[in-house]
Amino acid sequence: MSQEIAVGDNVTVRKSVDVPLSFKGTVEKLYANSAMLTITSFDQKDAVMVEDLKHKTVVNYKHILKGGKAVLPPKPEEDA
Repeated sequence: MSQEIAVGDNVTVRKSVDVPLSFKGTVEKLYANSAMLTITSFDQKDAVMVEDLKHKTVVNYKHILKGGKAVLPPKPEEDA
């Protein structure tokens, strides 16, 4: 079961082949296939990497969990 994602949501990202660290963060901006996240909580062994990223990173929606569930990308806005 997936759920919608919105700016301001608190999310979790798990380490994988495409994502070099696991962390918790807040959604800052939504894009077509990914979201910009502010990293708020992370393992201390990743502190140097988080500092290098200036506590922000862009992550594909397929790597983001909200409340332990996968997220849905935002619906594209229709041009009037």
